[in-house]
Amino acid sequence: MTKTIRIVAPDWQAGGKQEYFFGSTLLSWLTPDNTNQKEIKLDVTQPGDDPLKKENGVVAQSSVKRNVTLSADALKQEQPDKVITLGGNCLVSQAPFDYLHGKYGDDLGVIWIDAHPDISNPEIYDNEHAMVLGNLLGAGDPELSKDVQAPFEPSSFLYVGMQEPNDLEKEELKRLNLNYTVQEDSVLDAEDIQKWIKDNNFSKVVVHLDLDVLDPSIFRSLYFAEPRVTEFPSEHERMTPEKLVDILTGIFQNNEVVGLTIAEYLPWDAIYLKNALANLDIFD
Repeated sequence: MTKTIRIVAPDWQAGGKQEYFFGSTLLSWLTPDNTNQKEIKLDVTQPGDDPLKKENGVVAQSSVKRNVTLSADALKQEQPDKVITLGGNCLVSQAPFDYLHGKYGDDLGVIWIDAHPDISNPEIYDNEHAMVLGNLLGAGDPELSKDVQAPFEPSSFLYVGMQEPNDLEKEELKRLNLNYTVQEDSVLDAEDIQKWIKDNNFSKVVVHLDLDVLDPSIFRSLYFAEPRVTEFPSEHERMTPEKLVDILTGIFQNNEVVGLTIAEYLPWDAIYLKNALANLDIFD
């Protein structure tokens, strides 16, 4: 019998935003119930008043390293065949994808649905969630990448929905020998993705879904839709929810998907309401 587990990974430190913690918790509630799938919530330190500090050029490096270790330890103990990970920010893919690559080897392909390449390092950016794919290649953050037990080859990744990288990211993509297509006007469709899987003889796939691939004018629970914020350090995507559903349906109907990460969910309205209700003494 196939064993599937769910990891609720409310890492917020790697993205530098406390709201990721609640986003992960709410995702756990939103996903369909299945009593056959054990759910493990990682004991991530809850947000507080203390500011996050840089370590070796990375915000809260020791905290995010601990969070990855918590996930890796749970996977080692459970030994699942399939893993659903509910973040939190994009870093939460590191431990499960590393584990699944160790389990399935070169049969495993990675579909990275994201507006950004996530191959930064401490010289490019200081938040770990932008380094996770680099870490999985054995690059990225030297401190986090050394925990990867089964590094991937660049050919194992397919970017879906990537926007124009900045100049430093372009240099790093070239250095890492990662192929990509900027998808501002036309996103890879289900047929394109299936052709890539077939051409590379992948019998199993994992899917990393960063919700910021969606158009923030349509889907509002995103980093790029934060109320009262008008300027952001990078480009957002323009994918419609309908297009995303079409892509995911095609992947799941035609392949054995052994891993799914959903990350970067920021339900602003729910967060503000939760905080407002916390100030009412009738709930004390």
